[in-house]
Amino acid sequence: MNEALLVPSEFFDSFLDELEARTAIEDCLKRFARAVDRQDWALARTLYHDDAFDDHGFFKGPPDAFLAHIAQLHAHQDHSMHFNTNVLIEFRAKDRAFVETYVLVLQRFADRRVTASARYLDRFEKRKGEWRVAHRTLVFGDMVSEPMREPLGFPPEFTVQQHGMDDPLYTVAR
Repeated sequence: MNEALLVPSEFFDSFLDELEARTAIEDCLKRFARAVDRQDWALARTLYHDDAFDDHGFFKGPPDAFLAHIAQLHAHQDHSMHFNTNVLIEFRAKDRAFVETYVLVLQRFADRRVTASARYLDRFEKRKGEWRVAHRTLVFGDMVSEPMREPLGFPPEFTVQQHGMDDPLYTVAR
């Protein structure tokens, strides 16, 4: 193995310390996607610091108000899936990182499907041992809305994703 790959950035004492920080940040991003897609607003709230700021373009403000706003938007959706793809973590200090995450979003309403691409530009901070979002800016890339010609239907034997906490995740993962 190339020993150069195991050298930590200037902010960490060891490669494992840096890897642990990277893993915690990526897990936070993944939990946010799960939380929004399952409308688990309590989980979503745990991913922000109390004094965080979220700029989603259509909303700018603190996390509690932001999550209340998107809860209303998601109440009118039948389906939501957020895909985090490229995640680039650049440490600014041992407890602070700039994180750029590419996001693909698929949403379905009663009458249309929406596909969007965007990027989260996040400042993550580690406070009291936890990495969370301190500041988020959502940068939109593209959005396509197409009408649904007929209602979506799955065969009765299929297990179907739910856009809420009644999703099979919460019974299968027990």
